[in-house]
Amino acid sequence: MSQLEPVVDDMSAYIQGGRVKSSAGAIDDAVDAERLGLRRVWLSERYDLKEAGALLGGMAARTTRLGLATAALFPGSRPPILTAALGATLHSAYGPRFTLGLGRSMTEYVSNANFTAISYQALQDYADIFRRLWKGEWVDYDGPVGTFSGLHMADTYDGPPPEIYSVMLGGPKACKVAASPLFDGVYLQPFLTAEATHNAVTRIREECERLGRDPSTMRVVQPLVSAPEMSEEQERAYMHARMVTYIGQPGMLAVYERDNGWDASLADPVRNHPMFADDPDRVDHRFHRADLMEVAKLVPDAWVRETSLAGSLEDCVAKMQEYRDAGADEISTYGSTPAENAGLIRAWREHSLAQAASAA
Repeated sequence: MSQLEPVVDDMSAYIQGGRVKSSAGAIDDAVDAERLGLRRVWLSERYDLKEAGALLGGMAARTTRLGLATAALFPGSRPPILTAALGATLHSAYGPRFTLGLGRSMTEYVSNANFTAISYQALQDYADIFRRLWKGEWVDYDGPVGTFSGLHMADTYDGPPPEIYSVMLGGPKACKVAASPLFDGVYLQPFLTAEATHNAVTRIREECERLGRDPSTMRVVQPLVSAPEMSEEQERAYMHARMVTYIGQPGMLAVYERDNGWDASLADPVRNHPMFADDPDRVDHRFHRADLMEVAKLVPDAWVRETSLAGSLEDCVAKMQEYRDAGADEISTYGSTPAENAGLIRAWREHSLAQAASAA
């Protein structure tokens, strides 16, 4: 086994984003992430080649200390007892390393699998049901999640339950819900400016205080698309092409306009591109990243430069520090593999150690 580098407590990686042609890369990414010292990896489930349970089990079997998380698992994708069993089984078999990231997702995305979108109340109810099942309680429930009588797990894990994170955009209502004691943290979305991140963190902390919760018990993770020391072509593939899939999601441009202060009309050439005429709302479902390289040239360069890690390692470290100063507790690389970020992980570790030494 390769020697493991020291863990960087405030750095993780979102792996295998978007569509994939093979699931095997997720396992290799987890092994590399552990070797390089990342705190954890985040996996977004898809209902084709990225079923969460199968991949998380494989990643857990090949690692020993790496945290494993979903970002996001749509809770309406399976009965609550199965999601609770997923978390309990992972902890029982591999130790308490799992974080259950839950997200409401978007109607256009979940409709691909014939699922029904859920409300914020349902999201909270799911989290509550999972926690009660992990405690060994019998759950009687009649609400937006469904109707259950005596729902329970015959055997429970004798140890700490999985943490639960809210995966969301950072809007006022989502922040209010996430501050609930039902959630241990939040995983924000990529392409938010540092100011937008700061505003989301402020909303969450203020709501925690209103509820009487210590804001320090809420961990905020900010994903940043990462293309350190890469060529212009690689940057376009990792940053701009990925941005195309976000522009293609209904409502996202309004979010960027509201939270980032961007002029949404600048993305009209992307949103209205003939390539998407037949199905403009499901770009991420219909195309692989390699298919989007020409359209990616139309993405406003300033948008991705402002919200991504690119250029020299020094530039990337400075950008990460900007988001940490904005209130993010953890930076999650996004869009590239842990191995492609090896130099950045080491640079950030050295930067953090130097900061700690100067503060001592």
